[in-house]
Amino acid sequence: MRSGSSCAAGAGYAQPVRPLLALAVAATALAACGVSAASPQPTRIAFGIGGGNVVPFQVVIAANGAVSASGSRSVRRTRLSRRNLLRLDRELRSAFRSGLSSRECAGTNPDVGTDFITLGRRTVHVHGGCEHRFQTLWDTLARAVGLRFG
Repeated sequence: MRSGSSCAAGAGYAQPVRPLLALAVAATALAACGVSAASPQPTRIAFGIGGGNVVPFQVVIAANGAVSASGSRSVRRTRLSRRNLLRLDRELRSAFRSGLSSRECAGTNPDVGTDFITLGRRTVHVHGGCEHRFQTLWDTLARAVGLRFG
């Protein structure tokens, strides 16, 4: 490479080598995309209730399917199958992508706790019962882990 020349990709390589370098980079990128599409990695999921006059609780579903609960509730299942974990992950991702967002429902008593669902780093809070789609997802998670209410 000549002194003072740029370090741009392919600089300093003979002209016939540049297309091979570009082809190798493209093949590597396509292979990486194929691997990630074939074996999706689920994300940590958490849900529960906080605030108000209720004793708070949280259920965590780890990326490996391990389930744990803290606070005032317990769960019947301590592990979810990979299939169920991927299904839940897919449902939540779809809902979050399609605009599921935090809401404060009009007329909700402040004594009522706020439900939440966390997927990875994003959390949606709903205080009240005005967000049917959120409640459906929350109920699906509760059933999946066998959340105990009594």
